[in-house]
Amino acid sequence: MLDKILEQNRQQLDVIDAILRQVSAADYQKVLALPGEPSVGKHVRHVLGHYQQLQQGLQTGMLDYRQRERQQLIETNPLAALGLLQQQLDWLATLAGCEAIPIFHYQCAEGKGHSCLLRELDFVASHTVHHLAILQIVLLQLGYQLPAEAGVHSSTLEYRRCAP
Repeated sequence: MLDKILEQNRQQLDVIDAILRQVSAADYQKVLALPGEPSVGKHVRHVLGHYQQLQQGLQTGMLDYRQRERQQLIETNPLAALGLLQQQLDWLATLAGCEAIPIFHYQCAEGKGHSCLLRELDFVASHTVHHLAILQIVLLQLGYQLPAEAGVHSSTLEYRRCAP
């Protein structure tokens, strides 16, 4: 089961990799006149920040996504984002050999609880899909094209394959 969720995460991050390799620095930083003033860089930074926070939570035993670093460099420089992305892909690769699923403390606005690596990997994969759906819209506005599957959850893709 862990291998499957790791693969889903890699697939989502591979789309971000493709974005970072094709988008110009100017387009990466460009803030669109849409609700929330989105930019490619803001969404990429946000997604990668969640992966960083999960990695840190796994190391410390305490996970709180609200405490993630909001690195301006990642938001404004696609090459810096590409470097961080590669670090996160390398980290995910190290998890493939995990025999036990770590459990750790979880802090959110509503209080404290417990979670496990499997659940949080599922969350960050779904969270990434959500941001890729927004990036589809942003990148279309900027003249870029992503694969049709970008921003579509794996369960939806599976449903579409099996639907009559």
